Amino acid sequence: MIRRLEPKEYAKIKTLLSPDNVNNLTIHAIINGTNRGAIYVDDVEQPRTALVDQTGVISIFVGDAANEAFTVDLGTFIEGELRRYTTESCGGTHFLAVVPDEAWEEAVTKAISHREIETDWEYYYQFNPEQFQARKISYRPLPEGYTLKRINAGVIENDPDNILIEVVEEFYHSVDDFLQWGVGFCVCKGNRIVSACLSCCVHERDHEISVETYEEADMNKGFATLACAAYMEHCMEHGLTPHWTTLETNEESVRLGTKLGFAPKEKCKILEFEY
Repeated sequence: MIRRLEPKEYAKIKTLLSPDNVNNLTIHAIINGTNRGAIYVDDVEQPRTALVDQTGVISIFVGDAANEAFTVDLGTFIEGELRRYTTESCGGTHFLAVVPDEAWEEAVTKAISHREIETDWEYYYQFNPEQFQARKISYRPLPEGYTLKRINAGVIENDPDNILIEVVEEFYHSVDDFLQWGVGFCVCKGNRIVSACLSCCVHERDHEISVETYEEADMNKGFATLACAAYMEHCMEHGLTPHWTTLETNEESVRLGTKLGFAPKEKCKILEFEY
């Protein structure tokens, strides 16, 4: 039987983590309560297997993939409790999971075999400061009428479309939590947010990046690049390590990551279906 841990018990799954797990940043951010998420296990006292769900983003499996106390109920759990949690917490419509190895791919595929499953690859990138410095000289300058701002309480409060509040609360329990733990920069026209780059996941000095340009008319003009460049420079100045993760099929994100000095380091398979 799969059961949900109370937040104060999340640390119980640390024994299931290996130092080289590519998703350790996300998992630790949820364990520590920095970012939104839920953790489900086979045994609330001594878990052998766990599903770590980053609310509205992705599910991550850790531990023993052959543990039938977890896998026998996995399909029912995904269609039941996880689906309800996803819908109620963020209006999510898809199950999206990273499977770290063949054993987990087999177990999850079996659990959702009645669904039409789509596959992809999650790429994990490593930042190269020297490459960033070499490439940033080619970035287009900010056009007249636009400003580059660090995201703070004032910028969030004066955002007429409440875009930043929606983005921040997708990842954090509150705006205050983001302001305490995260970092962000945005390109604005007046108070309107054109593009923003911010920490979507934080553990100690490691920061996962989320970046978006919000209107189609503003895309492909270099705004996201400039917001990200300010973010990278802040990370380098303050000893933070930026992380870039994207799906293989997200060609624009792959190009932007490369443009910012990131290089692919590892990858994991993704399984997805629409509820």
